[in-house]
Amino acid sequence: MSPSQPVKIDVAINVFRKPYQTALTLLSLLKHSGDLVDKIYFTIDAPGTEHLYDALFKRLAGRYILFVPRFHYWVRPSKYWHFLFRYRVFRQSLRYQYAWESTDKKFLFITHNDVLYSADVATLFMRSIGDNIGIGEVGMCWNCPASSANLCSSDRYLEYRPTPKEYRDLIREHPGSRQKFYSRYRRDSTWPLPECRLNEWACMINMEKARRVTSPYGACTPFGAMYLDIATEWFYDVHRLGYTVAHAGRSGYYAHAWASSDGSGHSLMFDKERYDAAEASAKRILEDEYEYA
Repeated sequence: MSPSQPVKIDVAINVFRKPYQTALTLLSLLKHSGDLVDKIYFTIDAPGTEHLYDALFKRLAGRYILFVPRFHYWVRPSKYWHFLFRYRVFRQSLRYQYAWESTDKKFLFITHNDVLYSADVATLFMRSIGDNIGIGEVGMCWNCPASSANLCSSDRYLEYRPTPKEYRDLIREHPGSRQKFYSRYRRDSTWPLPECRLNEWACMINMEKARRVTSPYGACTPFGAMYLDIATEWFYDVHRLGYTVAHAGRSGYYAHAWASSDGSGHSLMFDKERYDAAEASAKRILEDEYEYA
């Protein structure tokens, strides 16, 4: 690529329902970062629902690649069938994995389908990623005993590395909401902590670094595999190899689960009234700001 040609990125989005929120996610991202975006890898995690996105596909004509996986994992733990991921049909049914294996770009931008972008976060990520393997918000600190004890935070996760005794004392004195699951995934090391991950609702991966160490090319767990949560095992694996990620807050750039009253996009899937209200909110913005019908 010549110096005069801008660096392009690809986008990976995994979609399960939420057609209006999905449309708003991508159109708001393109509004602010569209000059950087080449292809959008659009994975529908619910075969037979492709028609829900027909209006969006018309707007994205020539810019998206549709992929419908064979299997629907939802949020079932990957630990119990991880051995199947050696086979492409099973592995590429994981979130973002088809894009991960298909992109030819240095950087892959990953987004949830319930994000409202308000500034050019893709450029921010590219300028700030440095030598890190990825960039975005780090950690599910609201669940973490170390955050409750004021010992760790997103921007100092590299600094807090408890000894086994310190870790045992920590979870005893500051029990976390998901603590009962920790022993399933963290038996051989106390760092990174179980709730550490690169939050997948808006992040960027340096594929030149990540592809060679991540399944199927390397030993690290696929990014989209569900252990304690999505990407927690990948985060752990790449750090054990010596890689790091950069923390970048969302303020001024995007809002995740913006239409959910409790800040959780997942919980909307189990409450029809709240789900319908969130979709209606997204539809109004699309009509008012994007002439979307």
